[in-house]
Amino acid sequence: MNRNNIIKRQIIPFHPRSFIQDPFTFLRQEIDHLFEKSSSLEGISPKIEVKENGNMMEITAELPGISEEDIHISLSNGLLTIEGQKKAEERQEGETYYIEEIQYGRFSRSLKLPYEPAEKDVNASFKDGVLKVAVLKPQKLKEGSYRIPIQKI
Repeated sequence: MNRNNIIKRQIIPFHPRSFIQDPFTFLRQEIDHLFEKSSSLEGISPKIEVKENGNMMEITAELPGISEEDIHISLSNGLLTIEGQKKAEERQEGETYYIEEIQYGRFSRSLKLPYEPAEKDVNASFKDGVLKVAVLKPQKLKEGSYRIPIQKI
């Protein structure tokens, strides 16, 4: 049996105190943890960093061993998606592999931005396996909340 096809089952301990303090945060953490585990089973899950300074948000993704041509970035309804593929090297006949830890395959990461930037306000650069996406904040942001009137039926 091929060891790469074996999926190990991991039991995640339940912490009742965390659930009682804030059930919504607890649920979100558990869902995030589940997706982290499932994406790592598919192959690559690039590490990202998001920071904001002044009027700019910068998303950095580590993509070692991936060429620029194999990366696709899109923005739709405030959802920024970075996807691509890390291609495996061709194997030569007669080669024997003793350790295979490098992961190959397709990946996709999506982030919901807190605002909808204009197309001209998003720039990307790629150097030494690091992708940087700079997103300029709009001059005027929509206010965070507003009252919705209830209609009489």
